[in-house]
Amino acid sequence: MNKAKLIITVALILLVGIFAGSLGTKIYLKHQLERSETGRSHHHEDKVKRTMERLTRDLDLDGKQQDEIKKIIILTDAKVTGIRTFYQPDVSRIYSESFALIKEKLNEEQKRKLQARQEKLSRRYGSFYFRSLRIAQTALPDIATLKDRLGLNKAQESQVAQIIEDQRVQQEQIIGKYENTDNPNLAAVRSELAEVEKTTTKHLSEVLTGEQMARYRAM
Repeated sequence: MNKAKLIITVALILLVGIFAGSLGTKIYLKHQLERSETGRSHHHEDKVKRTMERLTRDLDLDGKQQDEIKKIIILTDAKVTGIRTFYQPDVSRIYSESFALIKEKLNEEQKRKLQARQEKLSRRYGSFYFRSLRIAQTALPDIATLKDRLGLNKAQESQVAQIIEDQRVQQEQIIGKYENTDNPNLAAVRSELAEVEKTTTKHLSEVLTGEQMARYRAM
């Protein structure tokens, strides 16, 4: 699914939820939000569990295979969540603009009612967004993985470990700074996280060889 289609699809789902008055529509909204993995950590865990149960049954995996494959499934799901999370600020902007256009057609009483719905939806969506970010954070490779995949020597291992730890701490600080605020600026969150990623890549490039950096970018 391309960027425009993904953004429009999720935005339409959210707008349906704004005016959901029937139980059926509410169930539909809940189902679609969970399918799009907007961030419920328990849904993430349940999905991994169900996938592993199917693979174990269908492929007759032994214990060691289950442990190794589960790590791959968790990492893959986290990476996909990270991609979707990247576009969520755009979705938020689209439905905020839609609210503004709708309000132009309403009287004052209707505007107050719509505002209440908008605030409720924004709080829910913000919660989904930050939970998604935390799931996406689990895709960051640990030092053991980097050592194995990049062939780090002793000196590199120590330096890279510190760089990756700094990245984790800084990203967690950014998430924590915005997570409990009213109407958090999701675009600002994305921008600050991207800046941390850019800085991390720069620091790694000063420690790793060109070949190692190419492997890192491919991970």
